[in-house]
Amino acid sequence: MPAGPPQLVGKVLREAQGVADGAGYDVVTHDASDRDDGQWDADGWKVCFQTAGGQRGGGRPVLDLGVVRVDSPCPAADGEAVSWPVMPGVAGASLVRAGEMLEAVGVRKVRPESVYTDVVLPADPSTWRVCFQEPAPGEEVENPQYATAYLKLAPPDAACPEEPYARLRPEPAS
Repeated sequence: MPAGPPQLVGKVLREAQGVADGAGYDVVTHDASDRDDGQWDADGWKVCFQTAGGQRGGGRPVLDLGVVRVDSPCPAADGEAVSWPVMPGVAGASLVRAGEMLEAVGVRKVRPESVYTDVVLPADPSTWRVCFQEPAPGEEVENPQYATAYLKLAPPDAACPEEPYARLRPEPAS
C-alpha cells in the first residue's frame, strides 16, 4: 500500500500519470472545466484538481484528476467554466502602451493599421494612438496566446475619427 498520494496539481498529465504509477496509484481523469472534453493527448493537459478515487476491485488506490488543456487557466472549482482574461480598453493609448496592456492579459499578436484610408502607417508607428480595437474592450479572450488584436491608429498630430476607414483630408468637392 502506498504511503500517501503524490501531489500532482500543476503537472502535465503525462508526468502526473507517471508519478502516480511510480507511487502505486492508478489514475482516472476528467475535464475540470464545464466542457467535458476527452483527454486523448496526455501532453496537452495539466492537472488542476486531485481527489482520492477509492480502489478498483481491491487493487491499487485510484486518484481522480481534474485536468484542463495546458494553455488554459484552471477554473475556480472543479467543473466550473474556465475564466479567460478580458480584453483591456486600449483606445487613446500609444501603440507601445497598448502592446504592454495586451501582453499583460496574454495577447502577443498585434496588427496595427492606419485608421485613415489616406494616411499610410509609418515603419515605426510606436507613438501613434489607438482609436479603435478588435476584440472590443471587456470581451473574453479564449486562448489569448493565439489571439490577434487589430488596432486602428491615428498619427500623434491627428484626432481620432468617428468611424474607422475615414479620410483625414476630405477629397475636394468637384
